[in-house]
Amino acid sequence: MATETRGPKASGQPSGSPDPSSSARKTYDTFNYPATAENVNSLPGSNGSKVGKQQPMNAGYIDAVKSIRLADFTEVHRKPCTREGFLMGIGAGFGVGGVRAILGGKESGTPAHFCDMLTAVAPVFTACSWAVGAFVFGSFAMHEYCQQKRRMEKAGIQRINAALDEKKVELERKREEARKARRKAKEETDRQKGN
Repeated sequence: MATETRGPKASGQPSGSPDPSSSARKTYDTFNYPATAENVNSLPGSNGSKVGKQQPMNAGYIDAVKSIRLADFTEVHRKPCTREGFLMGIGAGFGVGGVRAILGGKESGTPAHFCDMLTAVAPVFTACSWAVGAFVFGSFAMHEYCQQKRRMEKAGIQRINAALDEKKVELERKREEARKARRKAKEETDRQKGN
């Protein structure tokens, strides 16, 4: 059963690619993407050799803006941990902003002058600022917490897979020893029958 999740699929697909016939992916497939042919530590566009390597050009703000694609925003929900981060941020922003709006405002009667009207609106802007700050901080904190949980889960899965591989090697070694012992016993019985 364990070899089914670790080995290549029967259809010849690599283990990291999702099976189109089933919508549920195995946990191992989620974290085990096949290695690419190019070196992940090399610079983009380099041929991998140190001789004759071109120096990377200095990227500016315009190059950074050009690298932004529409798909970066339309597929943000597919990135891991964004849902949890946004939900926590929304809740934190709503809670902190609401509490700040209710408890943080000044008691002021009817404004007599225009300046008093501006100070009466100031608690709303303060509450909104606190809400935005809580949203950003809550989203970031939850996203990092979720990423840490994923890293720990990935490390645990790698340890389990390493242990399974070691068990498989040990089991194969024991089977080979048993085969040799049976073969030796059979040869001994054949010799005794032949004498």
